[in-house]
Amino acid sequence: MMNDRCNARVRCRRPARGAVAALFVLCLVATGAGASAETRELRFGPPSSEVDFRAYKLGVLPADGTFASFSGQLSYDPDDHARCHVKLHVDAASVTSDDPTTRTMVPGPDFLDVTRFPSLAYTGSCNASGLDGTLDMHGVSHPFALSVTWTRDGVVAEGRLVRADWGMTALPALGGHTIRIRVSIPLPAGHSTAKN
Repeated sequence: MMNDRCNARVRCRRPARGAVAALFVLCLVATGAGASAETRELRFGPPSSEVDFRAYKLGVLPADGTFASFSGQLSYDPDDHARCHVKLHVDAASVTSDDPTTRTMVPGPDFLDVTRFPSLAYTGSCNASGLDGTLDMHGVSHPFALSVTWTRDGVVAEGRLVRADWGMTALPALGGHTIRIRVSIPLPAGHSTAKN
C-alpha cells in the first residue's frame, strides 16, 4: 500500500544518510560558534601582580617606582579579550623606589599628597582597542584609557597620564608633565585562549 503522499506519478525519496549527518554537524557547529566562554573572575594583588609608574625628571630622565599595596579584580572572557572589566584600588602611600627623591617626592604634597588623598582607584572595561575607564586620583576623577596586551601567561595594561589633568601642577620641570602607569597581572594556566 502506497504512502498517502506518494502516488504512481511521484516517487517518494528518503533523505540520504550523508545529508542528515551533514545537517546535524552544521547545527552543532552553529550552536558552538554562538556560545561564549564562561566569564572568568580573578582577584589580584602583590607580590604576583605589579602596579608601577615612571615619571620623567626634566621631561626626559626616567624615575621608576611601584606601589607595594593594592588589590584588584579582573573579569574576562578567555575567548574574547574585548570583553573584560577591571577594578583596582591602590594605597597611595605605599610608593617604593630605588631613587630616594622619587620615594619622597611622589607621595608628598606636590604630587599624590597622600595625607589628603590616601588612595587611587580605577574602574574600566575592555573594548576592541584596549581599556576605557576612570581613574580617581588626587581628589579628581578623570577618564583614563590604557592599551592592553594579552599573552598566554598574563595581561599588561599601560597608559600615560598628564599630571595636570588630575590637579598635580607643582614642579612641572622637575617632575615632568606625563607619567606612565603599568599594571601587570599573571593569568592561571589555561585562562587565556584568545589570540592578540
